[in-house]
Amino acid sequence: MADAPADPNAWRNFTAPSLADFEALAREEFARLPAEFRATCGHLVIQVTDFATDDVLRSMKIDDPFDLMGLFQGVGLPFQSD
Repeated sequence: MADAPADPNAWRNFTAPSLADFEALAREEFARLPAEFRATCGHLVIQVTDFATDDVLRSMKIDDPFDLMGLFQGVGLPFQSD
């Protein structure tokens, strides 16, 4: 982060973004992608949660929920059929 405060104590004035903030950022960034790409993402759902469900963590054999920082669930475009 180029404009991040160099002094660690300066971070005390910042608050963590909320889940709604993260979701809004994700939607804004998706909207900035080329229209041709977005058109191929017809049924895309952007959802931000604190942690994956216990079922997801268990199925992926992840013990610490902090180890999973993002997850795509669904069928990738190359694997879809008409």
